[in-house]
Amino acid sequence: MKNTVKILLLVAVACLAGCAKTPQTNYGKLAQMEFDAWISINKQAGWQETALGSWITDYTDNPSGSPLGTLDEHPYMRISYTVTALDGTVNSTTEMLVAQKIGSYKQQYYYGPQVNYRGTNSIYAGVEEAIAELHEGGRCRVIVPGWLLTHNRYSTKQKYLDNMTDVVAPLIYDVTVVDVIEDIDAWELDMVKAALGADFAKADSLAEGVYYLCDRQADTEEDFDSSDDVYINYICRRLIDGQGVDTNMADSAKVFGIYKSDATYGPSLINWADSASGLTMGSSSTSVISGFSTALFHMRAHEKGRAFMTSSQAYSSSGSGNPIPGYSPLIFEIEMVDKP
Repeated sequence: MKNTVKILLLVAVACLAGCAKTPQTNYGKLAQMEFDAWISINKQAGWQETALGSWITDYTDNPSGSPLGTLDEHPYMRISYTVTALDGTVNSTTEMLVAQKIGSYKQQYYYGPQVNYRGTNSIYAGVEEAIAELHEGGRCRVIVPGWLLTHNRYSTKQKYLDNMTDVVAPLIYDVTVVDVIEDIDAWELDMVKAALGADFAKADSLAEGVYYLCDRQADTEEDFDSSDDVYINYICRRLIDGQGVDTNMADSAKVFGIYKSDATYGPSLINWADSASGLTMGSSSTSVISGFSTALFHMRAHEKGRAFMTSSQAYSSSGSGNPIPGYSPLIFEIEMVDKP
């Protein structure tokens, strides 16, 4: 079957090369020929072609849920997905069981629905087209050709083909719309409030999106100054599931599955400054996220507390690798300690 597709593609390339007066690759034409050849061999009953050229192989909607609607109605959504190549190789997934099955699972990675902004440079055009009519709880499995694996948007299939500038292999997306979100800031704040529970009323609001709860009072009311040696122990956890993603304490690192034998554990030096934005960490003066520095600047000697923050005060829409997805509120557990 694979050989048949390759032969058809080679014939197409030869025809295009023979007819062309100047050496110029028509990537759109080649992509369409190869994709059409694969579909002709593998197509099954019930598959539906979309207007832009994808093929939906499975579609199960949930009309009782809120509709995905337009960008203006719901600019954000949470989706679960698994992406595979045409040969079945898994490229990426948000599903823990799938990651465990293929051997890519890591305890510190986040598995579960991820927030996506639906505007510019968000999801691929072919995925957006396939899920556009879904409601919360709806699922779609779609084979997306290379010309639709782009963040650009055009009005017709031909325009997508004409704008291909490289070879892009088709992919299969299995997507479930878990939530539709109108206001991402309100959604994250609700998550913070739920995590604090009854303590939300007594938490200090240090800045927009930063809430601090003192667990042990400081020894003194005196502020630190730039000449002081300030040291802390800390744990950073994802608020959505409580998983630890960073810490300077070896035992905690082992509990959260993030321990590294070559790492140095122990109290971390905070280089104090006249404002929260000036605080840095360690001898290399590494910058820290704003929510963390705001909480630190609020604390005094030997104080212990927890800082809850929305992603606007942390890693925003970009996140920080697999452990911290975009739009991820965080919790920092912080203890001011003596110089080690």
